[in-house]
Amino acid sequence: MKDEGLKVFTADEANSMIPELTGRLKELRVQREKIFGVERKKTVEELSWLREDGTVSPKAETEVARLDKLIEEGLKVFEAKLEAFNGLGVELKDLNEGLVDFFASRGETLVYLCWKEGEDRVRFWHDIETGFSGRKSLEQF
Repeated sequence: MKDEGLKVFTADEANSMIPELTGRLKELRVQREKIFGVERKKTVEELSWLREDGTVSPKAETEVARLDKLIEEGLKVFEAKLEAFNGLGVELKDLNEGLVDFFASRGETLVYLCWKEGEDRVRFWHDIETGFSGRKSLEQF
């Protein structure tokens, strides 16, 4: 079961990370929303300057290029934040739901401790293959 570089958590260790994870989830969502906002602006710019022949005016092309660069920079920031999040040894399963898994051992078997944002502590676990739908109470751990 030993895997070099794999962080295996106890429930207490996972619970101690919840405040940090909550903050990082918020940061990821804020950054994602910034990117979406620029993408919406880009769409408006493209539509606002669309000519009857389907081309875009040179002025719009300059603005669209500027917005493309902002999107690219925003994505780099998002990716760095996501990499830092995953660098904690956890797996972000769903950003919208705030679903995070922590590797744990159940005897000789590798499983996930499962936490969903809004839960005050880790209360569930599941097999690696089953995912969220297979969550079981830690009382059954």
